[in-house]
Amino acid sequence: MLREKVLPSGIGHTTNCFCQVEGVDGHEAYLVKEGSEEKLNVVSVQQLANALSQEKLNESSLIRIFWPRERCSLLRDDVVFMDSPGVDVSPNLDDWIDNHCLNADVFVLVLNAESTMTIAEKSFFHEVSQRLSKPNIFILNNRWDASANEPEFQESVKAQHTERCIDFLTKELKVSLQKEAEERNRYFEFQDFERKFEECISKSAVKTKFEQHSRGGKQIAKDMISMLDNIYDRASCLKTQKLDHRRILIERINNTDQQLAQVTREMKSKIHSMVEEVEQKVSKALNEEIWRLGVLVDEFPLPFHTDPVVLNIYKREMNSHVEQGLGSNLRARLSTAMAMNMETAQREMTEKMHSLLPSDMLNQKVSSFAVRQQPFEMFYTLNCQNLCADFQEDLEFRFSWGITAILQKISNRMKDKKGNDKTLMITRQSSQNSLPPVMSPISDQPDGANCVVPYGGSSITPEQLSLISNMMVATMGSHGTVGGIIVSGLLFKAIGWRVLVGIGVAYGCVYLYERLSYTNSAKKRRFKSQYVKHATKKLKLIVDLTSANCSHQVQQ
Repeated sequence: MLREKVLPSGIGHTTNCFCQVEGVDGHEAYLVKEGSEEKLNVVSVQQLANALSQEKLNESSLIRIFWPRERCSLLRDDVVFMDSPGVDVSPNLDDWIDNHCLNADVFVLVLNAESTMTIAEKSFFHEVSQRLSKPNIFILNNRWDASANEPEFQESVKAQHTERCIDFLTKELKVSLQKEAEERNRYFEFQDFERKFEECISKSAVKTKFEQHSRGGKQIAKDMISMLDNIYDRASCLKTQKLDHRRILIERINNTDQQLAQVTREMKSKIHSMVEEVEQKVSKALNEEIWRLGVLVDEFPLPFHTDPVVLNIYKREMNSHVEQGLGSNLRARLSTAMAMNMETAQREMTEKMHSLLPSDMLNQKVSSFAVRQQPFEMFYTLNCQNLCADFQEDLEFRFSWGITAILQKISNRMKDKKGNDKTLMITRQSSQNSLPPVMSPISDQPDGANCVVPYGGSSITPEQLSLISNMMVATMGSHGTVGGIIVSGLLFKAIGWRVLVGIGVAYGCVYLYERLSYTNSAKKRRFKSQYVKHATKKLKLIVDLTSANCSHQVQQ
């Protein structure tokens, strides 16, 4: 087939290892040993691969021979030849098949025409047939020239070889049909064998090698198609179920969202109502406690002393006592009711949230909500220390019936009546047009003087009334000695000196009594009275702020 004698041949066992012939571009041929990249002369193959040579390689070794493609037509089609040492010289047939025969497309069994097919050769191809799906096997009988000495048996031996080879291929290996085997028996010339061999390589090698695998692959593909169809049907059914379940879940979620929004609106409205109610209750309770502040201040037990250092401590403790008392009273009045309202609102909120959860979540006990574990407690920030920090007591003795005190009282009353007087003046102005004039001119009086008509049963003229009013205002406006002298003179002239002396003695007794009774207890009462007025004024300023702060606590 290579058109040259390259591989070892001759009488007896000649090939010592596997020889692989591959096509290569170029004009020079070379060989490469297994495990080496050194290019050797092709002539060396007669020494390396020949079993008769002294330098012997392992029977499983491989020598790669690179032969020019232009010198062999089969090598141009990327055909690779593999020459084995012989199937009857080594017991390691399985290793040979695994290492060198699994990729073979065509097997050529060369038999010696002087003998028949051996058991070892049959066993080798039985192994090959089990490993490969359907090996393509050619059987060649050579050395027919040895039968030239016995021409009378030549035809009988040829018929025997033909019958046994055909039976081996068709009945034992079952790799060929009877007709195909008989046709191959007609290749008397080597040129016909080469043509048939090339046709087999180009057309049927792959088919014969992979036919069983192809059938298995087709069956696997059919099974896979059936399995995939089943998976597709199940997936389609599951998809439909999941889509329906998804639609149900979306409807449930939308319904839950609507219910949750409704619950949120209801709870916000309830919280808003609670906040307003708390703000009103705190404001009312704080105002009532401020109105009762005098009682709380009277309960302060710390001893009183007018020393500045002690008095500062007394005021500081008083502020703490008032702050604690107000806070305690507010908690006693409001905290219990507020805590109950808070617990009721939280319980209602929790129950409404439980009603929104699906039953499976309730069964799994995953419906725990973060509810306040401790009872709600309101914090009232009054901070009396800062509120009453500017409190300045006035503990000097002041006579309650002194001129200054009396004038101050009169002044305060006049201020209180001032607004009422303005209202009365507006009313009188609206009615003056319907009243007769107080003064009317009379022509028979001298010099055109006006005659005064008594008004309201009194003989005081308007000029005298105006003079007295101006004098009283001037007298009350001057708090000094001049005012006292004027008042004393008027009284002395009006009632006499004896009455005036008696009034003075009584006035002095009252003064002496008040002066002697102005003790530490009186100072304490006066201090607490001043503190109550000041603290009341300051605490009223923070009523709205405190109630708003409490309502914010409830809202949070």
